[in-house]
Amino acid sequence: MKRLFFIAAMLLTVFSFASCDKDNFGYEKQIEFTAEGGTKTVTGTESIYELSIANYNGEEEWDDDELDDNESVMTVHFDWLSAVATRHTKTIVITAEPNKTGKRRVLYIYGEVRDRSSCIKVIQDK
Repeated sequence: MKRLFFIAAMLLTVFSFASCDKDNFGYEKQIEFTAEGGTKTVTGTESIYELSIANYNGEEEWDDDELDDNESVMTVHFDWLSAVATRHTKTIVITAEPNKTGKRRVLYIYGEVRDRSSCIKVIQDK
């Protein structure tokens, strides 16, 4: 039974990162927050044009605003995590709310670059 669980966990890990680009366009692949939360800024080598946050179950929120020339800020909030990026820049500002659940939390931030994705795993301590 333990072996079956281990194999399932490994497959889940492999498939959860399958859509991310190998070099991640210079963005960190993982960031961590303490239980107190806070804000961190990550910078990549290329700008993103779409921003989303997802969990293990495939539930996802994305910036669904139609951006025109006058609107360039993409903002996404999902559960306890927010991400803000300005179009044509290479920076994402990530904010985690305080963790009062007593459990470790994990979400994923996806940024579309050209026709591929960068992926940042965000972990928050309990």
